Parts: sequence; C-alpha cells; structure tokens
Amino acid sequence: MTKQLNFWSFVLSTIWVLLFFVISSTGPNVYTIFGLHPHVLLLIASLLTLLIGLIGLSGMKDWKSAARSFSTIFLTLGLSAFLAFIIFFGKLAS
Repeated sequence: MTKQLNFWSFVLSTIWVLLFFVISSTGPNVYTIFGLHPHVLLLIASLLTLLIGLIGLSGMKDWKSAARSFSTIFLTLGLSAFLAFIIFFGKLAS
C-alpha cells in the first residue's frame, strides 16, 4: 500500500507543478473556484500531496522509490513555499 502511495504522490506532485504553470500563465485570475483563489486550492492540494509523500516514505524498497519519494517531497515543499509566498504578498498588495 505504501508503495502505491509513493507512486501516486509522485504523480500528483508533477500534476500540481504543471497545473501551477497553467494557472499562472492564464493571465489575470478574475475567477474563483468554490470561493477560493486557484492558488489557494493548489496550495491545499500540494500540502495534502506532501503528507501522502511523507507517508509513502515507508514504502521505499530500492533507489528508484527513494528517488521518487525525495523528488516528491522537494517538489511539493518548493511548490508550497512558492505558493505561500505568492498568496501572502498578493494579499498584501491588494
């Protein structure tokens, strides 16, 4: 089970990074989803993926799964920090 968590957290982290580029390149975001800004929803999703990735650390069997786990953690931590930075300074500017 933890091996599948490891794999799916890696897949989700790459999807969230690609989705960040799509959301950021669409121009001014005048739309909201469920009353939240899309970056906030992406931050929540990436934090949940980080949690799943940390649980998936126990499923490491070989160097491939270790590389997947650590890349998942680095991708989601980096994305979460960057999104928190954008959201914080975006709220200050408005």
